[in-house]
Amino acid sequence: MAKRVRHDDRGGREADERGIAAPSGLPTTTNPMKLKYDPQLIYDVGMNNGDDTAYYLRRGFRVVAIEANPDLVANAAKRFADEVATKRLMILNVGIAAEEGVLSFWICETNSRLSSFDRRLASLDGSCPHHEIRVPCRRFRSLLEEFGVPFYVKVDIQGNDFLCVEDLDPHQLPKFISVSDLSLLALLRKRGFNYFKCISQTHFLPLQLPPVIETGRVQRAEWLRQNRNPLIRAWRKLGGRHWIQRQFNRTRTSDGWVFPEGSSGPFGDELLGRWLSYDELGKTLGEFLRLRQESPGRLLWAPEGIFAVRSVCGSRSVEWSNPFWVDLHARRD
Repeated sequence: MAKRVRHDDRGGREADERGIAAPSGLPTTTNPMKLKYDPQLIYDVGMNNGDDTAYYLRRGFRVVAIEANPDLVANAAKRFADEVATKRLMILNVGIAAEEGVLSFWICETNSRLSSFDRRLASLDGSCPHHEIRVPCRRFRSLLEEFGVPFYVKVDIQGNDFLCVEDLDPHQLPKFISVSDLSLLALLRKRGFNYFKCISQTHFLPLQLPPVIETGRVQRAEWLRQNRNPLIRAWRKLGGRHWIQRQFNRTRTSDGWVFPEGSSGPFGDELLGRWLSYDELGKTLGEFLRLRQESPGRLLWAPEGIFAVRSVCGSRSVEWSNPFWVDLHARRD
């Protein structure tokens, strides 16, 4: 049966009856130099299972969610049927690429977050089962032209984060952006972002010196979790584990919302810690690298380490060389 399509009130945007935007025939503005800024809009680039989108909607924002995996899109269309129907959410089943067209996309069968246009990334260098699909692709610039410049852009699209940053106009930036690739720090500054935070994805703590108060609390909780002292082990069995978990949960909770495992967490001015200049963040990262080499035990607030990205594939644990498991957040003045 052919899918019914309807037109959005905002200018002819076609979407099928599930609220999933069609990948082709999308209008763009005729003058890309005059993009509208929308302070109530967020882009979720790399929607995955929709946990981040759910938080943005809960905060009262409208969301444009981009996801290349059609299975994840179908699940999100069901999960957010009401929000799609009321036009608070638009789901685009497209990939972000350097040029528009249909490209090969690799689905990681053990962890959907690792799916990528780069087969090496999606398969963890061939160690994980994966398969190929073909997906329609758009340039990120075309989304900005169609929907406008948002308040915040979350980008997490294995290997292609840089394409979103490259397509930003220095004169028309979102207020906030986050990327999963720390190497984009210089490019973000070049585009016009002034201040930065690196946020650990373990407990949403900032890489900052001196550390925030919450870092000390999590350090103590992690020390108690790992300590082999017989008295502390007995305390854990008598209920101490619940106390430890509550300390971990404190940094994963915001106004009653508990961020699920794997979600990107808070954003903008909700983030813990100070906004750092480009130079200050560079010095801070250098200091953390030094601590990694000289006394890694001081970094107990990141169990399993923030210095590598680990993924379990079957019975294997694969470690990547990313020096910090963080999201890089940026802010413009």
